Amino acid sequence: MPTYVGARDLAGRLAFVGTHQFIVLLPENGVYPTVVLPDGRSVQPRKLGKQQHGFVIGAQNNGRLIVEYFEKSDYQATLEFFDPVTHTRWYRSDFDTEMRIVKHDIGGTEFIRKIIRLVNNYIINEQQDNIPYPFSGLNVNSNSWTQSLIHAANGKVSGNFTGLDISHDKRIPAIYFEAICPVEPRPKVNQ
Repeated sequence: MPTYVGARDLAGRLAFVGTHQFIVLLPENGVYPTVVLPDGRSVQPRKLGKQQHGFVIGAQNNGRLIVEYFEKSDYQATLEFFDPVTHTRWYRSDFDTEMRIVKHDIGGTEFIRKIIRLVNNYIINEQQDNIPYPFSGLNVNSNSWTQSLIHAANGKVSGNFTGLDISHDKRIPAIYFEAICPVEPRPKVNQ
């Protein structure tokens, strides 16, 4: 079960300015982990390519650094990567998606479950102690979130993708990904 870090062009009018990173979980053999968010909603795998189903997870700028499964641009970028014949055309712009496999030393299913657990921990902890999205992305941002998540899961992947990859080397404190995250003395981020 590979786990990927993806990077795509930014969406919108300033798309040429930088990149946005996200996670793709690609379970094999039709065995999909159960994804239940902290609010009780479940997330089902979606088609990512001709024969592939999985999950796309990214942190988005919603005034705060908020996790979102299958955000429209992340999902489209994933479809373009895994099924370019269907989802790209020479005459229209696309996300120029890159994907890199995350290296780890546990089983693929176990690693994917660990990622999902850490994402849920982040959702809970960020709700209790918000991480404001930085102006122009110049502090911890979606790239930082993706790399921080992989680091918290003890995975390894090169975080510097093609293009302007602001803050890929900055980390969100690991405590945000832990199951027990006391409010004090939690470090304040982007404040």
